[in-house]
Amino acid sequence: MATGITQSDVWAAADALLLEGARPTIERVRQKIGRGSPNTVSPHLESWFGGLGARIQDPGAFAAPAAIPDPIAQAATHFWEAALSAARAEQADATRQRWEELKEEGAHLADRAEQLALRETQLQARERDLEEGLKVATRQLAATEERLRTAEAHLRERDQALAAGQRQLADARAALQAQAADAERARAEQAEALAAAHERHVAHERRWMTELDAERGAVKRLQGRVDEAQAASQQQAEQARQALAQATERLRAAEHSAAEQLRAAQADAQARRADALAELGRRQADAAAAQEALQASRRREQDLAERVATADAQGVELLAQLKARDAQLLELTRHLMAAQARSDSAGEKQAGPG
Repeated sequence: MATGITQSDVWAAADALLLEGARPTIERVRQKIGRGSPNTVSPHLESWFGGLGARIQDPGAFAAPAAIPDPIAQAATHFWEAALSAARAEQADATRQRWEELKEEGAHLADRAEQLALRETQLQARERDLEEGLKVATRQLAATEERLRTAEAHLRERDQALAAGQRQLADARAALQAQAADAERARAEQAEALAAAHERHVAHERRWMTELDAERGAVKRLQGRVDEAQAASQQQAEQARQALAQATERLRAAEHSAAEQLRAAQADAQARRADALAELGRRQADAAAAQEALQASRRREQDLAERVATADAQGVELLAQLKARDAQLLELTRHLMAAQARSDSAGEKQAGPG
């Protein structure tokens, strides 16, 4: 049946580890004893450390038994010093290796910082290029807007010309209507003249019987003049209708051409505006990405600087700890040698009277 760990077990294991040149820890003491939990070992090991100073000052605390011959004690001292030297050498090698690793890491961080500085320079150049491109795009957009305003002015001029054509067409229509009214008045006058002539012919029918042939000739001549007047009026009306049709056709062609030019100018202006806005958006996105990359680079550079500072501080702290440990080992060795010397002196004094 397993038994619990006592204070004497922990102290004996710690003494053995110390004599072997190893620092007593909870895990080492458990391995030395072969059992026990850390919660059980920890308080006994704390009490061992608390009484270690008083035990070192006690000449017989770590003294070898009187029955041990001097050569064996000297050999143990030699082994102890060799173990201390090996531990110091091992610690020095570990310190040098750690220092080399820190130097390599510092060089790597310096190279990385240089690369980041170069990258930042490149990003700044890229940012300047993007700003210049943005200025060019802005100027192009302003030129496009100026061309759009010019096209709108041309369209307004065409609208004014179209309005003038419409006014001319209205004037032509009014003139045609006036000509038609004149022709209608001429026909009315001719009808009145015919009616008057007919009345006169009826009133003087008996008197005109003798002059019938001559009057018929006169009537024929009058009818011929009436027909000529009607033909001339119809010809003038046909010419007016043709002029009106030609003016209407020209007006439709002008309206169609103006509409086509307006649609083409609007489509071109919209396409140019869309291209300019898209280019401006891309350049703004590139500028934002470059700015974000620059900020990330600066953050990484700051992180690397902090890591370098931390590594330097750790190196300094490690060196201080090594120096303090060497001082403790040296002081412990002095105490052990002094205790051994006192033990030898006491043994000689006891052996002298005998």
